[in-house]
This record gives sequence, structure tokens and C-alpha cells, in this order.
Amino acid sequence: MKPEIMEKVKKLLSAEISPIYKEVAGLLGKQYRESRYLPWILARCMTEQQARICLALPDTDRDPSLKKLEVSEAFAARVGLDRETVEKDIVNLYEKSFLNPTKRGPRPMNSFMEWFDLQNHTKFDQELGDEYFAAIGLMLDYEWLEEKEKQIGARIASGQPHLARIIPRWKAIKDIPGIVPGDDMREILKAHSLFGLINCACRRRYKDRECEQPDEVCLVMGNVAQSSIDRGTARKITYEEAYDLITNKLAKYQMVQVGSRSEDPKKVIGLICSCHADCCVVLRTPMVVGSRYPVWEHYAKSRFRAVVDPEKCLGCGTCAKKRCQFKAAQMRVYPDYENERSWVNEELCMGCGCCVETCPSGALSMKIVEPPESLRPPDQHDFYIKT
Repeated sequence: MKPEIMEKVKKLLSAEISPIYKEVAGLLGKQYRESRYLPWILARCMTEQQARICLALPDTDRDPSLKKLEVSEAFAARVGLDRETVEKDIVNLYEKSFLNPTKRGPRPMNSFMEWFDLQNHTKFDQELGDEYFAAIGLMLDYEWLEEKEKQIGARIASGQPHLARIIPRWKAIKDIPGIVPGDDMREILKAHSLFGLINCACRRRYKDRECEQPDEVCLVMGNVAQSSIDRGTARKITYEEAYDLITNKLAKYQMVQVGSRSEDPKKVIGLICSCHADCCVVLRTPMVVGSRYPVWEHYAKSRFRAVVDPEKCLGCGTCAKKRCQFKAAQMRVYPDYENERSWVNEELCMGCGCCVETCPSGALSMKIVEPPESLRPPDQHDFYIKT
């Protein structure tokens, strides 16, 4: 991190703040009342008046005929403000993704990661400052890490599958027999009717990243797209634009596409991320910060693995040096050839297809190694997006 940003972060985290922000942090999880980061982060993004409003919600006197972000006169009186002022603050908190509009009125977020995932509104960048986003990045790398490790351990112990997995690049698998709709990015997109493009919530936090991946890469679909468009965080795009983004425009970047684990494209949760280890809150943990679990316990592999035909390989090293994030694509000397040629360590391969997509000689290809059943999530998952 640049020294000047780090100094600002230190100043932000050492400032005297009202105890009310610890109470508000507790709304995102009781443990965050004692966070070394979150109360100070929230003190930057909301006033004490807005904090009091958050703690006073929900509005128990609210008339059902009111709009989702409106409150009753009685609620306004309880917080000692006029109704117009309260609703103005509520809109601001909604745009900053701390409040959710529901049929029963505005309600605070109740999950730290839900709040974090929506921290992508560029409207407030100047007001919040680089140090605000950098402080979130530090919290994710260090304080949140322990909680994340516990969640992974509990999932493994219970035998539950991952919620998210790598979706292979379409051009890398398009000629392979046995593809199911949940593998096919075209079918995943066709299963939805509304699309939005948002800035990556992770990428904006890591000010020390060296990668040159673009920010506006995350695709939201269906109800998730609608809520993001309403909040002002997503730019509405067409199916054609979404397809071109995923299959063409992002192809030149060293990113992996991630979605939920389902064979049915209609049940792919309404967000497709394009992730890079340098700036993805999930991949960064095992690949940059350090984790007791390998990367495939953080994101599930796709059903595919890359393989090499050394006879066709030119030895250019593009796959190992510029495409594979996971060190699966490597250069080695084969007994039958003098120069180094590509080789794929299948254990490390995540099945993203990034190396296959741009191999200049066609030496790399994909093979299916897991059955379609491996994509099916447990029945109790209730987060599917209906479109």
C-alpha cells in the first residue's frame, strides 16, 4: 500500500469515535462490536444521526401503504427528527448499501459480507476517500480471515459442497461433448432477462494490488440486477452486451469467472464475478495473504481440467507466465523434446480454461473429470434468484 494512503488509514483507525458506531457494527454481526476496523469504517460513511436511525429501525408504527424507504411520523419523533430529514438520511444509507428497502420498510443489513458485497457505488468515492476502502481491505485480509477459515472448516466437516465454483471460459469448452447448461455461459445468460454491470466490490479495496484488471467486470442478473440498478450501483446492459463482455472483452485478462454451483442455469445465483488473486476477497486469502486451506476449498473447481499436447506446444510460456493464476500451467522439459514445453499439474488446475482460450498453437484443451451431479447444491439452499 502506498505510504501516503497507509498514513491516512492509520489516522482513520486511530480517531476518537462515538460508542454508537460499535452498536451499529453489531448489526452486521455481534462480534463486530469489538472489531478493530468496522466501527471506524462506519464512522466515515455515516453521521451519528444516521447511526441513531439505524439502531431505531425497524419502524413498528409504519403504515403498509408507505413506500419501501418511507417511515412514519411516530418513528421520526422517536429519533427526534422531522420525517423529511429521516427519509433523506435513509436514502443516503440505502445508496451506501447499509439499509435494505423491504415491504415492511427500511431495515439495516444484518451481515457483514452482504454489506461488503454492495460497497461498489462510485458516487461516494471522493467523500469516503481511498483510506476508507483500504481500511475495508485490511479488515478483510486480517480480521475477517479467522471467521472465513472457521466457515470453510465447518463446511468441510459437515460434508457440504461449496456455494460458488469456477465457471469455465465458454470458448475453452465449446467443442467438448457432455457439456451441461450449468457449464455453458450462453445458457446461464439466456436463463435471465435483466442484466447489469457493476464495479467489483473487492477490486476497489486493495490499493496495493499490482494487477491491471479493470474494475467494471461483475455481472448481475435478474432480481439482483434490478436491485443494483435501483440503488444506482449497476449500469443496465443487454443480453448481447453481457455475452460479449463475458466471452470476448474479458478474455484478454487473467481472471476466472465464478458463479453458484448448479447444473440448472436458472438456479445460478444472479452474480457472475470475474476474479483475480491480487484483488478478489476469496482468492486473495489462499493465494496472497495465506490460508490453512488450498484455493479449491475457497472456490470449487469446475468440472474440467486443462491438458497439454506437447507435440503441438511451441514453448512460448504464455499459459504459465500470463494466463494461469494457480501455478497449474508450468514449463518443463519432456524426454522427447529439447526445449521446454507446457505441462499442467491437474491437482492445481481449477478448470477455468483461461490458458486454453489463448494458446497460440492449440496445444491446450479441456477434459471433463467430474459428473454433472457435482454441480448440484444441497436442497436447503434458498438463495436462488427467480427471473
